[in-house]
Amino acid sequence: MAENDKPVIRLIGFRTTYEKLPVRGTDPLKDKADAQGFLLNEAGKRVIEPQEVDWAIYAPGHSPLGTHTVERVKHLIPDPDRHGDDLDGTKLAFMTARWEKIRPAYEAWKAGKELPASGTPLTAWPALNEEQVRILRQVGIQSVEEIRDLAETQIGRVPLPNMRDLIKQAAVFLGNLDSSAMAEREAKKDEEISDLKERLVELEKLLDGRARPAATTEPPASEELASLRAELDARGIAYDKRWAAPKLRAALAEAA
Repeated sequence: MAENDKPVIRLIGFRTTYEKLPVRGTDPLKDKADAQGFLLNEAGKRVIEPQEVDWAIYAPGHSPLGTHTVERVKHLIPDPDRHGDDLDGTKLAFMTARWEKIRPAYEAWKAGKELPASGTPLTAWPALNEEQVRILRQVGIQSVEEIRDLAETQIGRVPLPNMRDLIKQAAVFLGNLDSSAMAEREAKKDEEISDLKERLVELEKLLDGRARPAATTEPPASEELASLRAELDARGIAYDKRWAAPKLRAALAEAA
């Protein structure tokens, strides 16, 4: 399936109901179950117990205020064995793309966390109070971008006053966010460039020090060397200026 054909949805939320349903067996070797894997009681009838059922509520991406779809979460999980019956794989690809959109939010909801928003969360905009956020979420709006992008035909479906002004304010707020983010990126880039220049200067100094030839001038002779040489000169004893102090002393001793 092409990228543009993937299902684009707006997730509204989740809810849990409790229903009496047949219980599936967990051990096929020990459990007494029917052909579908459901446990059977002594009378040969399915065991029925209250069970949690999770539901996902979502709407088409192009119209978050449109008709909401409510579906069991377990039926949204793609299964190649059950959904791969079409020859070109369209059905399985559709379900996989839709589940990729729902799964992170479902896992966050099961963990007791707030549903992640696609865009700037409503709670990040100081212009909205708690009641406005609650009402917007009820109609399927989860982000500030969705407020900004509301169509004229959808405005009347949001039970809040002055929605047109709110849409304009959302556009200004997001524009300021973009400008602030761009300025922050530019400042970080300048800082990285400055740091790189400093590192290059230090590297050039290091390379320059390694490339410079070692000094050829003879270091000053120590006082002992100077004294030994002076004494050898005074006695007219020949010696090599490269000799160290022990050899100079030996020359003096031999002359003596």
